[in-house]
Amino acid sequence: MRLKVLAALLTISFTVAAHAQIASVYVTSSNLRFSNVQTGLNFTTANGYQDQYTSFWASGIGGGVTLNFLRLPLVSLGLDLRGSTRPGTTGADTGFGGIKLGVHPPVIRIKPYIQASGGYIATRTVNIGANSQPAGGTFNNQYAGWEILGGVDYPLVHFIDFRVIEIGGGKGYTVIGFGSGDRDVSLFSINTGLVLHF
Repeated sequence: MRLKVLAALLTISFTVAAHAQIASVYVTSSNLRFSNVQTGLNFTTANGYQDQYTSFWASGIGGGVTLNFLRLPLVSLGLDLRGSTRPGTTGADTGFGGIKLGVHPPVIRIKPYIQASGGYIATRTVNIGANSQPAGGTFNNQYAGWEILGGVDYPLVHFIDFRVIEIGGGKGYTVIGFGSGDRDVSLFSINTGLVLHF
């Protein structure tokens, strides 16, 4: 009898947890566009050394976890931790934490959301041959940054969603002693992937 009661309680607990969807884990294709990224200094006879900048796409993989601390019938509020990487030169790494507001319309199946995050951005570009480094080497920049994101998830089954699209935009700021560049970078992201709910 005790075993049946325990089995019933576990079943109810898992059903409630699955319905509440306390946590979500996701993996995405991460496509980031960076603008105004420093690539080194170029020597010109007229002006001496001059900063050089570039723009590039870094397509890699991303992922994260959302912990919902407030879940109501139409909206949810959660803490989102995420990161992405595109190894090598030219590449980038990001690590962000923020607040995510999800909307759960009662009639349509889509789940739109908006999110504000802050964190870390690192870029790698090909060095143009200055800063005591050989041409063709890697030039690294690190920034403190923020990003505003919005997206739409579509439920495939009760615990798996397809992240149809996620678009974001933000900035990275060089901090004294934290980065090698002297200008802010702009960030644009477009992602898609799968979300697993617990």
